[in-house]
Amino acid sequence: MKLSVRESGFREPVSEYPLDWALGRIKELGYDGVELCMVPDRVRRWPRATRRGAWYSEYDAEGRKKLRQRAESLGLEIPTLSSDWAWGYSEFNPDLSQWDRGVEIIGEDVEFARDVGARAILIHFGVSTGTWEQAKRLLGRAADHAAARGIVLGFEGSIWFRAGLGGQETLVRMVDEIGSPGLKIYVHPHGDTAQQVKDVEEVGDRICALHASALDDKVDYGQVFAALKKVGYDWYWCFEVGGDLIAKSVQPWRELARRYA
Repeated sequence: MKLSVRESGFREPVSEYPLDWALGRIKELGYDGVELCMVPDRVRRWPRATRRGAWYSEYDAEGRKKLRQRAESLGLEIPTLSSDWAWGYSEFNPDLSQWDRGVEIIGEDVEFARDVGARAILIHFGVSTGTWEQAKRLLGRAADHAAARGIVLGFEGSIWFRAGLGGQETLVRMVDEIGSPGLKIYVHPHGDTAQQVKDVEEVGDRICALHASALDDKVDYGQVFAALKKVGYDWYWCFEVGGDLIAKSVQPWRELARRYA
């Protein structure tokens, strides 16, 4: 299993420490990959802005090529993206009936992913809510576009409930009903050992990527790794951590992986 981290976790101001710096730092710390958060207007008006990430319209074809080459030159992969713009979008479009434009933006993220070499994109509806059929239509449309380009959309299981359609178990049903290779589940286990194992096993082979919060001494990660093996997942473990935890998470995880992976 490989290790990655979300670039947006850095606290350094993007105006002084741009994405190019972050890629080098992530490799220096011992990560294998980086997850880029897709957000607009990253450099705000005040000089010490810390909102980090990338945005599809900021990179033309040549810019995307250079970004991919920069990562490759470091020996760093860009395996996943995260459509974090959905949080802001949902605040202005709180009903899924307003999400057709959102699906178009997911499509832009798909094109960006293909150009920079990413395989999966974390998606969600933010705090927008709606009906089962609305969600199914939107996700089916987005999945068809992604599948045609060899990209997988992974709806984050831990926040699916915000759509008002139930917990992760109903997301499993949604993915099965749509039945597209372009739609799976991005798992983010939470809670104690039993809950984290349940979060993984409930999704099964529908898992496309994995998030993790900071390592917790109270969790038996041997059982978590065993659950991942059971469902056949052996790709990236992506830390969703920030600040000092970016550096501090690498070695403890490497030790766990040597023991259990």
